[in-house]
This record gives sequence, C-alpha cells and structure tokens, in this order.
Amino acid sequence: MRLVGDPDGIAALKAMAADQRDYMKFLIAEAGSNSDRTAPFKGKDGERWQLVVLASGDLEVRRAP
Repeated sequence: MRLVGDPDGIAALKAMAADQRDYMKFLIAEAGSNSDRTAPFKGKDGERWQLVVLASGDLEVRRAP
C-alpha cells in the first residue's frame, strides 16, 4: 500500500496520523467500506481533503471538491 496524491494533503494526513493514530485507521476503514471509496478529513489548517482507496489498494489524497 502506497500513499500518493497531493503533497500538501499527504503532509496534512501524516500530521493528523502522528497525533491521532486511531482516527487514521478509522479513515482507511471508512474509505474502504464506502461505495465511492472515499473518506473526508480536515487538516490542522481547516483545509478539506479526501482519502481515496484506489483499485490497486493504494491510498490517494485529493483536495475535497
């Protein structure tokens, strides 16, 4: 499993994971179980992101629309 996508989003996800490891696990499970394979989250600065589980099993971070 690789983490790909927007570099700012990856940094936000890693910062969040450092503080809230259980929430990171929840996000991955949530994205995997949703029909659209995404889970929204916010960075510390309030920026909105989406964690997407790709068909390859990799995780992608995208800016939320």
